[in-house]
Amino acid sequence: MDGRGPRTLRPVAFGRRGVIASANALASQAAVRMYAAGGNAVDAAIAAAFATTVAEPYYSSIFGVGTLLVTRPGQPPRALDYLGRAPAALDASRLPRQPGHRGPDPDSICSVGIPGALAAWARVLEDHGTLPMADVIAPAIELAEAGVPLQRFDFEGFDGDADRLHAGYSRSNYLPEGRAGRAGDVLRQRDLAGSFRRIAAEGAGALYDGSLGEAVVREMERRGGLITRQDLATCPASLAWSEPISIDYRGVRVYTSPPPTSAFTLLASLAIAAGWPLGDMDHLGPDHLLILAESLRAARMDTERWAGDPDFVSVPVDELLSSGHIAELRARVEDRLRTGGAGAAPAPGPVKSSTTHLAALDASGLGINMTHSMGWGFGCGVVVEGTGIPLNHSLHWGRLEPGHNNELRPGKRHEWPIAPAQIFRDGRLWALVGTPGNYGILATTAQVISNLVDFGLDIQQAIESPRFRWTDDTTDSLPPGRLVAETRFPAATREALAARGYDTEWVGDWTWRVGGMQGVVADPASGWLSAGADPRRNGYALGW
Repeated sequence: MDGRGPRTLRPVAFGRRGVIASANALASQAAVRMYAAGGNAVDAAIAAAFATTVAEPYYSSIFGVGTLLVTRPGQPPRALDYLGRAPAALDASRLPRQPGHRGPDPDSICSVGIPGALAAWARVLEDHGTLPMADVIAPAIELAEAGVPLQRFDFEGFDGDADRLHAGYSRSNYLPEGRAGRAGDVLRQRDLAGSFRRIAAEGAGALYDGSLGEAVVREMERRGGLITRQDLATCPASLAWSEPISIDYRGVRVYTSPPPTSAFTLLASLAIAAGWPLGDMDHLGPDHLLILAESLRAARMDTERWAGDPDFVSVPVDELLSSGHIAELRARVEDRLRTGGAGAAPAPGPVKSSTTHLAALDASGLGINMTHSMGWGFGCGVVVEGTGIPLNHSLHWGRLEPGHNNELRPGKRHEWPIAPAQIFRDGRLWALVGTPGNYGILATTAQVISNLVDFGLDIQQAIESPRFRWTDDTTDSLPPGRLVAETRFPAATREALAARGYDTEWVGDWTWRVGGMQGVVADPASGWLSAGADPRRNGYALGW
């Protein structure tokens, strides 16, 4: 790179007090309000998380699941997973199924897992925030009551998944005129505002041991769901801080979430790719792309074999990231690079995603980033009567095959391809990045880290650079055989992939199918903080 790098559609957002990058401009504004009120990065992040559930209800909910990383000044990061356990009443043999899916029917109330999102947000706010819940949730209440204007991406989110909303209240809550809102329409969610007011007054207990929880249980009983009052009541105490997993990559330390996420695949991919001097190659050239792609492909199969809930199955992370195992995977990559990617790929399954990511960093060095999900758009398609709260379908991501690492069992978590990453340079928190995108999360995050570390791009350049992913989601065949890539890759790269026999779907200059990355970076020398957000979705970065 020449020190300037490529031009971007958006500038980097700068701040000295704090920065935020989230999936929606209104959510980022909520975060900045916390900074302006004297709050820290955790206050800002949780305000943005609540606001995102209002601005993007098809992707985010307090009834969702996820994982987050927090770093306090001068300390190593800590992880908190809130991925949701299976209800105590679960009987996998009786779960409804849908052809072509490895988990239970994604449209069934029986696919709903115990929600960890609200409990985790309350926990991190209590442990590391400075402002009360009532102040942090206030912007979200205002947005739900007054309404949020829909943009083109919102219309696509509603239009693509509105048919999954169950008849009755679930549909009328979002489709008051019986159709998906168009760009420029205002979506009001007064029932959700009421629910948030209860949380402001009662705390997270309103959902886990209060009136909102009672409404959930009534919905479950009416529709034949599995979650009980006891499932909800035991959720907050089940959340525990843990140690992230990490590797060294070209002089920086990369941390990410431990199992049951499959984020170890991200670390393994980077470790494999470290065998080549990527920074000396042409950025976005065929060698750069294919080394990363084949490293990701090799590591992906370890996810299928080993990922799962370490409370129930063995997940040998140390062995999977050991130098010997990485050398074996790198040898497979070398063979693939020599022989090419020839071979017909199976047709990919349907493309579905309902995940969001945000990152915040303040002047003290406190940083937090989180990825949370409902599964697919609108989760299982049910909104709890009178509350405005959509339910996840997290159990759909588990497996029904007896003996599989991710076989669904009562009280068990299952693997999620979620990988918020924090990068330390010279012993200090330097960058926080993450993205939605199903199993594409791992590919997107690896590419952005490479852009930052190997090629010295700024955070916005690293995010906007053309990206690729494999078709390796839950409905796809493995090992993956088809690449999905943006056509902004250089012509020489596109030609080289074709010559080497790679089945590549070129999907246009920009596509949400390769994620919606958000990231923040610290510059200790100047004292400035920077943030970048992905224009492929509604991402927006702001500083204070």
